[in-house]
Amino acid sequence: MGYNQLPVFPPLPELRRLCRRITRAAPEVSLGGHRVLVHEIRPNNIQVGHRVREHVHSFYESHIVLEGSAVYLTGGEQLMQPGGALLHGPHTLHEWQEPDAPCLRLLIWFSLETAVPVPRPAQWPTWPELLWDLSLLLAEAENMDRGWHYRATARLTVVISRLLTIAGWPEEAQAAPVSRTDFAAVVDQFLRDNLARPLTLLDIADHVGASQRTLCRQFQEQTGTTVMEHLSTLRMDRAAALLSETDAPLYDIGDQVGMPDPSYFVRRFKRHFHTTPHVYRVQVANRKG
Repeated sequence: MGYNQLPVFPPLPELRRLCRRITRAAPEVSLGGHRVLVHEIRPNNIQVGHRVREHVHSFYESHIVLEGSAVYLTGGEQLMQPGGALLHGPHTLHEWQEPDAPCLRLLIWFSLETAVPVPRPAQWPTWPELLWDLSLLLAEAENMDRGWHYRATARLTVVISRLLTIAGWPEEAQAAPVSRTDFAAVVDQFLRDNLARPLTLLDIADHVGASQRTLCRQFQEQTGTTVMEHLSTLRMDRAAALLSETDAPLYDIGDQVGMPDPSYFVRRFKRHFHTTPHVYRVQVANRKG
């Protein structure tokens, strides 16, 4: 196999379809007797010049650059080119800047039982052979010959095992039996993980791999409320908890729920609870007393 020549990947719609098929066929893999639960595999192609702002996830996330290039910004800039791979542990801040040309990446989300630290290396590795592993995995999903899902699981195991060498796994950890999540739950978890950060519909849509229109429609169908209304409720509930449980000043609480402007925070809180944060805190203290 000539690793000096890179494989050609299918167009984005076809790539999405194949990734969904693989995720359904291989919801978990086994490495050294340990289970790794695969949440989702999906391609991501962000508009030229769009910046993926700083955010976190509550699970492991790997990125593999398939075509083009992008600049990874966290902890120092690094140009990621085809075969470039990185792995984020849970609650690890990261952000991207797409350069002047399109960049196609593959994202793999999965969970482990014991959190294994994933330190940022001086340079994230570049593995041309990883692209060939992925192309063979996609070919299994495309052909669907008899027993293909067994072979797809085996090939996915190779991909994930290569990625996990960044963290020295599986020697240090055991995989988690974590339940799979639906669309609304994925959105909800992302919002909870990033309450302190400015979030737009585009940021959230990027995370779930959907258009803003699809994001809004599916979330409201599943929950009966809009994405931004749900985000506001989560922020206000968190603010109320901080007012009740801490002596933190209002500006600090507002900052922790993504509203660094104190006057704006007070207005939003009053609209939600029909009282000011100060009065709310006094009322809670009186009840406790």
